[in-house]
Amino acid sequence: MLKLSIEKAVGKPLAHDITLIIPGKSKGPALKKGHILTVDDLPILKDMGKNSVYVFDPDRGYIHEDDAARVLAEAFQKEWFTLEGPSEGRVDLKAQIPGLIKINLGLLTFVNQSGKMICSTVHQNTVCSKGMTVAGTKIIPVSIEESQFWPLVEEIRNKGPLLQLIPFSRKNVGVVTTGAEVFSGRIKDSSLDILSPKVESLGGKIISHRTCPDKKEAISEALCQMARDGCDVIITTGGLSVDADDVTLDGIIHSGATLVSYGSPILPGAMFALAYLGDVPILGTPAAVFYFKATVLDIFLPRAMSGDMITRQDIVGLGHGGLCLMCSECLYPVCPFGKGE
Repeated sequence: MLKLSIEKAVGKPLAHDITLIIPGKSKGPALKKGHILTVDDLPILKDMGKNSVYVFDPDRGYIHEDDAARVLAEAFQKEWFTLEGPSEGRVDLKAQIPGLIKINLGLLTFVNQSGKMICSTVHQNTVCSKGMTVAGTKIIPVSIEESQFWPLVEEIRNKGPLLQLIPFSRKNVGVVTTGAEVFSGRIKDSSLDILSPKVESLGGKIISHRTCPDKKEAISEALCQMARDGCDVIITTGGLSVDADDVTLDGIIHSGATLVSYGSPILPGAMFALAYLGDVPILGTPAAVFYFKATVLDIFLPRAMSGDMITRQDIVGLGHGGLCLMCSECLYPVCPFGKGE
């Protein structure tokens, strides 16, 4: 690619679109890539403040920004994405199905430190709807020499994929409500009113619901039975505070489940518990889920329903960004709550 004065570029093909911006009205190419520049084009270019342009250099191998962006977008992923573009050298990656986005953050840093290309993404573990834009990529220059470009692409392919979209495959959910006041009928159980919309928004269904007294044996039996009945994810509600009657955690442990974490640096949701009964995640939710729109459950339910293994370090790391701002109008998930690093 050569940079020439517009006068010397006459008769040569443009290496990029020449964008015309009319403030408040329009933005688009006045002259397209590949256009053979003519003398008649010079006044147009001068009116746009252009005294130099890039033209194709026939003696050098290079990749144009449009082609490079599409190659990168293909290299970043393997399945469940569709590509849109290129437009002004940019290609967007869109979710082909609903799912949980996973990002190779080390590879993303490598791409953006290369000085030749960039990729911008949504946050790690974002819940993606079908057709949602999750990433965009382009190269920095108008074109890049093949000798520089292809080695970078090969390294990306070897280290990748950069982006993965995990379907919400764990669709069968069980709910265990604990508490003598609910079990006895003194207090109406509103668990399903709260939890059903959250589960259904991820393509799942609550297939089992049990109400248990404050007895660890009853809670344990309910959890084990739900696992045997084919529940992919189990949610418990209540009984996780420090009150003497709260034995939900004891019931989870008594079931033989492996406790990953009790307590989280997430507000609301400090008394959250996570355990695995075999490969079935148990999400022990505190009373906060009944009072707030966005809680710790909204952060970890999508991960559980996608089959993504949650570790204690994952929970600990969410102290940064784990404070809900309690906005007068809740816009979650379009907010920093639960986004982590």
